[in-house]
Amino acid sequence: MKSANGNKPRLSRREEQDMVDRTILKTLLRGRVHWTDLQAIVLSKCYPWATGGRFNARIQYLLKKEYIKRVERGIYEITLKGRLYYEALG
Repeated sequence: MKSANGNKPRLSRREEQDMVDRTILKTLLRGRVHWTDLQAIVLSKCYPWATGGRFNARIQYLLKKEYIKRVERGIYEITLKGRLYYEALG
């Protein structure tokens, strides 16, 4: 599918979600990260469709699936299950 300007094919919603998930998990592979730092990293990746709302939704999804866990208020880390998911995302 082409974008409105005809240059690049538009990503599907699933592909966009996977990119946000990959960015979150890759950041957490380095260690525990505070929510605000994590959000700043994801939103600064220049994905025009990456918004605060989408970031929050993906964090909630990753928590629900136990790919990440909250270790303290606002502090997150990746789980073993999350490492496997990250590898599956490529």
